Amino acid sequence: MSSFRTRFFLASALPLALAGCMLGPDYVRPQVAASAQAQPRLVRADPQLVVAAPPLQRWWTQLHDPQLDWLVDRALANSPNLRAAEAQLRASRALVRQRRAEMLPSIGATAVYGHATAPDWAKDSVRSTAGEVADAIEGSAGAEAAQAIRQRAQALDMDMDLYDAGFDASWELDLFGRRRRAAEGARAKAEASAADLADAQVQLTAEVAQAYLGYRGNRERLAIARDNLERAERILALTRQRRDRGADSDLQVERAVAQVHQQEAMVPQLEADAQVALDQLALMIGREPGALDAMFAQDRPLPDLPQRVQVDDAAALIRRRPDVRRAERELAASSAQIGEALSAYFPQVTLLGSLGMFATSASDLGADAVNWAVAPMLRWSVFDFGRTGAQVEQARAGNQARLAAYQGTVLAALQDANGALSRFGAARRQLGSAQQAQASAARAAALMEQRNAAGASSLIDTLDVQRQRLSAQDGAAQAQLQLLVGYVALQKSLGLGWGTPPATQAGDAGAAAP
Repeated sequence: MSSFRTRFFLASALPLALAGCMLGPDYVRPQVAASAQAQPRLVRADPQLVVAAPPLQRWWTQLHDPQLDWLVDRALANSPNLRAAEAQLRASRALVRQRRAEMLPSIGATAVYGHATAPDWAKDSVRSTAGEVADAIEGSAGAEAAQAIRQRAQALDMDMDLYDAGFDASWELDLFGRRRRAAEGARAKAEASAADLADAQVQLTAEVAQAYLGYRGNRERLAIARDNLERAERILALTRQRRDRGADSDLQVERAVAQVHQQEAMVPQLEADAQVALDQLALMIGREPGALDAMFAQDRPLPDLPQRVQVDDAAALIRRRPDVRRAERELAASSAQIGEALSAYFPQVTLLGSLGMFATSASDLGADAVNWAVAPMLRWSVFDFGRTGAQVEQARAGNQARLAAYQGTVLAALQDANGALSRFGAARRQLGSAQQAQASAARAAALMEQRNAAGASSLIDTLDVQRQRLSAQDGAAQAQLQLLVGYVALQKSLGLGWGTPPATQAGDAGAAAP
């Protein structure tokens, strides 16, 4: 008895022990750029421009522009690109559920009813045989017995009803972890799809902000161009009056006319750029071209930036950026694929079983009609002529490629953030110089107007100062826009802007606009 129990225990424990076996490497996240991640701040973070603090995910709210907030929220709720990424994420999560279900037994139920009718030749053959038997025994058994055999043969019903009902089950014993590695890989791919969705949100929020700021910048430059056009037209009118009095020549008038036309030439392109930006914004929020024209017709100043922006360290940046998380999850999925490929070297064991009832009439379906079967099935590709080895090599090479891609993504993320910090600092310094140039040009223009009113300046000097003033104003507007665009690029490089989109009310988009 003791020997029997020992064998029974070993037979029961062996599958459980093997079930804990998983082939292939256990994934460990690799360490990349360890020295950079150990630093308290990014290497290009200027303390005069940056405060070491976790940045806001909804970074655009720091610009305090209600129209920008509304556009970003609508884009996050209605963007076709985001809907496609969300659908891909749902599909990936469904695959995870499928892989988990494949690790459990599969149980099915069957119910069959059949009716079989014998062919006429079979019925005729039975009746003919019965007639021959009756003829043979008629002399010995008597006519009555022979007649009874003939009657029974004529009344014989050879049609048959068949009833079959039962359950069948199958379960692959995951002895070497093939199913578990498949579930592990599916889970990593689903997490990569989630990172894809987050990355699409990061890209979208940055693109919306850049398009909106570009629109506001074009409108500001357009206002400057129109203001200078009015000034040029006043100078032209004054020059014509002086010519009529003999104080100026036709040459001076033509110079003033050329100045007017130069100012006019700037307006159409700025108007077209503003319209293109509006249509781009409409596309991003899922609307048709022209849908935002009336809503954004009123001019607004460009938003002001905070004195210092919040930027955390490299380690937090790498953890947060969706593209880095996607690359890391794809690396984890490729690691699981190695275990899947290695499991092909070993046999697959599946337990098959069935339990059912079979009878020729419904009333006979009972305990006496029960039948059952249990069958373990083993499949093992002993000779595959190197196919499994090739698949393992492919999985290992794919894992190495994913590792290199992950390392490159981490380094590119650090370069992107540090480059954005450098450009942002340069843009802020450039704006300071441009504003000083604008102030100087405005003072020069005011002095020239005084000299011109006193008749102490020539038209050439007046036009030259006017051109300088326009160039300085336009340069300052462009420098302010570039600083804001640099701010957006910095937030994008930090991997900000992803998360759960806010709920939006149904109905016309214009009804909710600020």
